[in-house]
Amino acid sequence: MEALADRYADQAVRSVFIYTHEAHPGENYRHHSSIDDKRANARAFRAHSSLKRQILLDDLGGRAHHDNSLLPNMTWIMGRGGYIHYKSAWTAAEDVENHLLEVLDFQENRVKNSWIPFYSERSAWSDRRPDIFKEGLERAGPQALEDYQNAIGKARARQKPSPDLPPKIPGSFYQAEEEQ
Repeated sequence: MEALADRYADQAVRSVFIYTHEAHPGENYRHHSSIDDKRANARAFRAHSSLKRQILLDDLGGRAHHDNSLLPNMTWIMGRGGYIHYKSAWTAAEDVENHLLEVLDFQENRVKNSWIPFYSERSAWSDRRPDIFKEGLERAGPQALEDYQNAIGKARARQKPSPDLPPKIPGSFYQAEEEQ
């Protein structure tokens, strides 16, 4: 996302990172008990990730996160006036860039082509990088890794996998026949 932000900075595109909460708290990066804790963790994240984009801090109650769906790794492309051109439950830089190009093309050509925006919903795919994810958990501390493994174990115990049913997608209006 840093490279993407750099490539489009001269086209009136601003990219910010909203730090909502410590996703996987552990001994090294605990749950925030004050805005100073949150600010310190955000600075550590910036240093580790070599983040150049502006970081905005959500309040301690997580109002921005709650108001914007509570998903773990959201990405939004918003136009002037708050029009939502794109939102994704996961950050995939290539997908974001593809849509950003469409938004810029739309902005440039909407009057000439008589285009109007419309809502669309789709699924997309992202590469899993378990090695990088595990590094982040380990950086937070052993408790973060243990908590994550426990949560995964509980989630798997609740699942009733079936090769005949598609995966559930947050916000999807599709229901398999068996569920209707």
